[in-house]
Amino acid sequence: MKPNKTTTIVFSILSLLLLHSYAQETKKSPYIFSSETIGLYFFDDMARVNIGGKYGFIDRKGFLQIPCQYDMALNFEDGLAIVRQKDKYSFIRKNGTLLSSLVFDSCEPFSEGYALVSIHGKYGFIDKEGKMVINPQYDFGMGFTNGKAMVIKNGKNGYINTIGELVIDYKYEFSLPFAENYAVVMKNGKFGYIDQNGNEVIECKYDIASSYHEGLATVKIGELSGVINQKDSMLISPMYQNVGPFENGVAVVMKGDKYGVINKDGQEIVPARYDLLDDFKDNIAAFKINGKYGFMNSNGKEFIPAMFDKVSAFEEGLAAVRQKENLYYIDVKGNIVYSNKFTTQELANGQKQLGAGYIDGREKASIIIDNANRSKVVLLFSKDYKFNKDNVLTNISD
Repeated sequence: MKPNKTTTIVFSILSLLLLHSYAQETKKSPYIFSSETIGLYFFDDMARVNIGGKYGFIDRKGFLQIPCQYDMALNFEDGLAIVRQKDKYSFIRKNGTLLSSLVFDSCEPFSEGYALVSIHGKYGFIDKEGKMVINPQYDFGMGFTNGKAMVIKNGKNGYINTIGELVIDYKYEFSLPFAENYAVVMKNGKFGYIDQNGNEVIECKYDIASSYHEGLATVKIGELSGVINQKDSMLISPMYQNVGPFENGVAVVMKGDKYGVINKDGQEIVPARYDLLDDFKDNIAAFKINGKYGFMNSNGKEFIPAMFDKVSAFEEGLAAVRQKENLYYIDVKGNIVYSNKFTTQELANGQKQLGAGYIDGREKASIIIDNANRSKVVLLFSKDYKFNKDNVLTNISD
């Protein structure tokens, strides 16, 4: 979260290699809304709220279970959420108690029961009781996958197990977590793959390589990208500027500075004609063409036409979209389910709303603080609220 000076170079590399398939050309995201500005969703029956610039959490009844006192908070996952006060991090439980004191310079989400944390520029791991099980001693690290975590010492990458034993020696210039039993490694400036035992199963010969998704990985030879399987057979010859990770048998490709979609046989499902095309998530991807954004499915059908100035990814069945000054939430059929037009008025009793949000992907909510009960967030309208027929997406006027 907050890299120190010794990891600046590492983070620079990661920023180029970790996005999507860890080996793609940099491309602008169509998304403009961060998870902190879109609205509210429940995770583990808790929703994050921001009051007066501070973060806390409400329950499904709207009561503040954790007061808004943190400068930053992430959503709950498996009963824990990362929080920050000033420049120190820790985890908070759903009952509001801290897993440990706010002493960490950074925290990462738990993975396989352990979380990467840093103190004074060194990285280690804690368990879900807050106990430091692997002391901070590494220059950098990443979370556990398949019982192994990538760690860096003295400029070299290796892997440890969950009790801190070194199981794959520090000998790589760069490496990534295991995915589908293989990990990307770099040696002498070239990329290849190792198995769980540290055996180099695909020699380090590629200019860039990605982690495996659905048994396939993108590799780059010179300026062009192709696709290999786990036996190093080149299934799709290098002909693209980049190839994204496969999801449900399809991947986004870039060719001639335009984006399209291919299947695992290399067949073009969607010709490369889009200015931007995000990787598919739940078979939906945002695209940009002629200056406007829309959405397509993995069959290449534009099921929501390009008519928006900005968009977000679909989450919980909803996407945030903007047309000029108007912000809407739409469902996967393109229907408006929430509009900021309906939550700008002052309340009849003189209260002013302090924020607006959308809860759980199903419950529409405008948020205020009850003056008589500062511990409660009032939901001005619920999932039963009906918008009139003129608010169908295709009828929005310019």
